Amino acid sequence: MPTYRDEAVILRTHKLGEADRIVTMLSRRNGKIRAVAKGVRRTSSKFGSRLEPFMVADVQLYQGRSLDIVQQAESLGSYGAEIAAHYDRFTSRTPWWKPLIA
Repeated sequence: MPTYRDEAVILRTHKLGEADRIVTMLSRRNGKIRAVAKGVRRTSSKFGSRLEPFMVADVQLYQGRSLDIVQQAESLGSYGAEIAAHYDRFTSRTPWWKPLIA
């Protein structure tokens, strides 16, 4: 099974077992990807903080049967500051474009 590399924004994470995490990300070339990051929740993890929500990362993935496996991750940036600046829009149930139309 082949490996591939892509740039992705981390959208969501779920706990899996004791030390693993399922990461949902949106990539440039492959669209929405769900992958397992093994050992990420351990304190000695090499790429735990790089796979947090709203981080932009260059990831190398191994194609699995149902979920891919993260082999390597390198952080490229973060959208955390922009989201924190407009937190009311992020948590609002109304679409952000409604005030612009009215």
